[in-house]
Amino acid sequence: MNDRFLPQAAAPAAIAFVLAQDLFPAWSGFHTWQYAAVLAILAIVVLQHARHVRGTVALLGAAGALIVVAAGVGSGLLGPDTEIVQRPPGTVAPLPDVGAAAFFPNAAASAIAAGTAAIVLRRLDGPAIEIGPGDRRFVSATELQLVSSPAAYVEARDGSGNRLTITQPANPAFLSPVLLFGQRVTIAGADLPADGFAVPAARRQIKAFYFSKDASQRARARGMAGVESVLFAVDDEAGKSIPGAIGFARSGQTIVLGGLHLHPTLGSYPSLAISAVPFPPALLIGGLLYFVALGLSLIGKHPNIVS
Repeated sequence: MNDRFLPQAAAPAAIAFVLAQDLFPAWSGFHTWQYAAVLAILAIVVLQHARHVRGTVALLGAAGALIVVAAGVGSGLLGPDTEIVQRPPGTVAPLPDVGAAAFFPNAAASAIAAGTAAIVLRRLDGPAIEIGPGDRRFVSATELQLVSSPAAYVEARDGSGNRLTITQPANPAFLSPVLLFGQRVTIAGADLPADGFAVPAARRQIKAFYFSKDASQRARARGMAGVESVLFAVDDEAGKSIPGAIGFARSGQTIVLGGLHLHPTLGSYPSLAISAVPFPPALLIGGLLYFVALGLSLIGKHPNIVS
């Protein structure tokens, strides 16, 4: 039974291993020699089985499987690891390997809370491509999809309720009120996403630390345990801490620190995951050849690829 089953299973197993790159493109194991070796071994078994069975249909099926394997090996060995591109709202990221530019949209508080912001890919030789949450887009041998990252839309007001301008001096989007928490800091043994901004009119600098539900539960944050929140620490314009100007705020809550009324809206903003995948036309052609051969074999009118 094994003498028959193992050779017959080699082709569908090889195709499944290659298709896994489309389903789980971020897995780094696809770019290792071990993965390529598994596909090479399966390819050898497919060739030997085709020689044993013979017949036009058997060769057609083997050719289809080998085309798919070649695409998978090429993508695995030559394609780069998955890259995550994160940019602030209202900026553009050139993607030379894709031949396009990614436009990261401005996002209001409602879009941050809902996590519905989409990235638009613009190319010189093709129409614009919008990539929304849950979408997968293929450009040549590249798969593009969104990765949601924690974000906060922050509003700052003075004691009279006047809205104050927020600036991010170290951020390409200087006037953006959206924090993406692109840094990491350790507080009380916890590794936390962090960001910062300034309120020039109030002569204040603010550090912000994102606490997920799990992080706030572990930290036993007073009144915030198990709640998604942000910890603000307000300094003066010289960067010196202001006594008592540190505290947690949940999404939609206003907190008064250092004379500022801070109102965060927590949610997410997209980053762009760029992954190398097998060339889609090769998968289509190879898969079509294999399954046509399999169908002809099963109806029993041609030399069998599953004998």
